[in-house]
Amino acid sequence: MNKIKRILGGGGRFIVLLLLIAITFSYAMFQGGFVSWFLFYTISPFLLYSLLLSFAPIQIGEVHCEIKPSKLHRGDSAQVKISFQNKSWFPFVFLTVKELDSTTGPSQIFFVGWKRKFEWTYELHDVERGAIQFKGLHLTVTDFFGWTIRNKVIQENKTVLVYPKLSEIKYKPLQLQFEHGSINAPFSMVKDTSIVTGVRDYQAGDKFSWIHWKSFAKNATLRTKEFEDRQTQEIMLVIDQSTDKNFDDVVDLVASIITSVVKNHGDISFLSSGEKRYYSPKIKTHSQLEKVMQHLATIRSDTKKAIDATLANEVGLIKTASLIIVTGEVTDGLKQFFSKSSSFTRGIICFEVTDQEKQVRTIANVKVMPISKGKFEQAFTEVVKP
Repeated sequence: MNKIKRILGGGGRFIVLLLLIAITFSYAMFQGGFVSWFLFYTISPFLLYSLLLSFAPIQIGEVHCEIKPSKLHRGDSAQVKISFQNKSWFPFVFLTVKELDSTTGPSQIFFVGWKRKFEWTYELHDVERGAIQFKGLHLTVTDFFGWTIRNKVIQENKTVLVYPKLSEIKYKPLQLQFEHGSINAPFSMVKDTSIVTGVRDYQAGDKFSWIHWKSFAKNATLRTKEFEDRQTQEIMLVIDQSTDKNFDDVVDLVASIITSVVKNHGDISFLSSGEKRYYSPKIKTHSQLEKVMQHLATIRSDTKKAIDATLANEVGLIKTASLIIVTGEVTDGLKQFFSKSSSFTRGIICFEVTDQEKQVRTIANVKVMPISKGKFEQAFTEVVKP
């Protein structure tokens, strides 16, 4: 049966058309009479059209794919609008369009004739984090009865990233656990160069960009701008990619924390523990944040290396900042890391994303905060509670 289908799907269809013409003509010739010739002349236009369709060129151009909104987050809905032009001189009857390499995706049937411009719109609901890829169109042209089937592939690449779902987290300075009790995580003083509080005499070692050129232009004396001193709490955020438990929600929480800290002018660095190491130090600008979000849009729980082993190799990074670990499961290896961490970290907070109700617990002076899916808004508020 499959062999017959393969034969008919190729040049066999053309042979069948020729046989139909020959049979109907022979029937009319030998049978004679009104009925036989009426049957021949009735079916001949359809057979002739099918024969011509077998050789007619299919020219489709100006394929465009537009996905709105242009920036998507996990769980959003999107509208996909595909447009193309028919540049063929031959009038087609039915044109079926679907996305290239899509077996279960949507499709659309058009009655063509001499129509030139076509648009096809469909909806995507509850999109998953990752990438929406449009590779092109697979077009199928058929005659009235499906005797002739022509296929054409148009390649047109377009990719839209689906970012993690963001929650509005109210940022507050962390409170970390140490052997002598609970204290605020250490701060350092930095100069906020966006806020000028005054000018002073130039001193050796002042940066060239700090010179107040307006006062120099007035009295030819070098003066230096003074800036507001601001307390900053350095945070190192690490995502656990060794477990796929609640991983999409883990990524959502990581993205929400980074966005909240950057929005509130905090100091945060990010380390990804996957097969390919990714490190982004002190995320401050919009472009830095966008690069991190693009990375989070595509990461997977793809490493067999346990998170505790990864952290043990990154002591040089984590010893200078307050460490936040976001995971879907607190493993025995991670607990062992907690017990050894007091000698080389400033303190650790561990967020465990869970779909069950759990109590806050302390493991070797590390505060483990269970946080339910979709309830990330109070993450920092819960941390600072005694």
